[in-house]
Amino acid sequence: MSILSATKRSRQTVLGYPVDIVDEPLALELIKSSWSARRRLQIITLNAEMVVAAQQDRELDRIIRHADLIIPDGAGVVWALKLTGHKVQRLAGIDLASATLSQAASCGSKVALIGAKAEVLEQAVVLLAKTHPGLNIVAYHHGYFSAADEEKVVSQVALAQPDLVLVAMGVPRQEYFIDRWQAAFSQCVVIGVGGSFDIWAGVSKRAPIVMRRLHLEWLYRMVSEPWRLKRIGSSLPNFGWQVVFESIFRGRGSETKAKNPDDKSV
Repeated sequence: MSILSATKRSRQTVLGYPVDIVDEPLALELIKSSWSARRRLQIITLNAEMVVAAQQDRELDRIIRHADLIIPDGAGVVWALKLTGHKVQRLAGIDLASATLSQAASCGSKVALIGAKAEVLEQAVVLLAKTHPGLNIVAYHHGYFSAADEEKVVSQVALAQPDLVLVAMGVPRQEYFIDRWQAAFSQCVVIGVGGSFDIWAGVSKRAPIVMRRLHLEWLYRMVSEPWRLKRIGSSLPNFGWQVVFESIFRGRGSETKAKNPDDKSV
């Protein structure tokens, strides 16, 4: 049995969406295995906002359910899993992406970056080369291209034959893009990394480590980026109430089964 198959056997769900219980070392092992086998690996970084968005977006719903590896990126997803008794730690997408870049640098894997503004991406490329010595970035392109130019951009990046493609366009645009160009990146590890390029370039800042440890990074984003307020302010309560209701009904179902141990109905 492959490592990926074994991981999928332990896959859990949050509001019906699959989540793999993986930590960073296991995720990196899966990535390295995919590189060795020249096998495509699409990684989704699942959080509460994405779950709520997918409930209203059939295309995003399909993409999430068919991803190869779905990591518990958001504090809400981790909380929901813990309510069902699973021991899990948050694996932030930006942290996994950074660790993957370090791994790529150490084993000579080729990297491509797509997304962000041109000047931000240029700065990110320069700084990533310093923070990950030996990193081989073979192609990169900003994310502000037209639909008419998309195929040309993809062809240019694919021509460099990258092993790792990081796409920073935000949810759900990056997920649509990755799904649309599966054939072009059929032997790559592909990860949607949201605003990571802005952080790596020094344009944006992550929440202080104390807030991250307290699972309050979402609050920091709301305060530092007010434009997120409407989206986060509506999706997080929605997600929270759904998880609570599901937990209550699950508990009632368990009580019913306990009271009727001889019930063999299907």
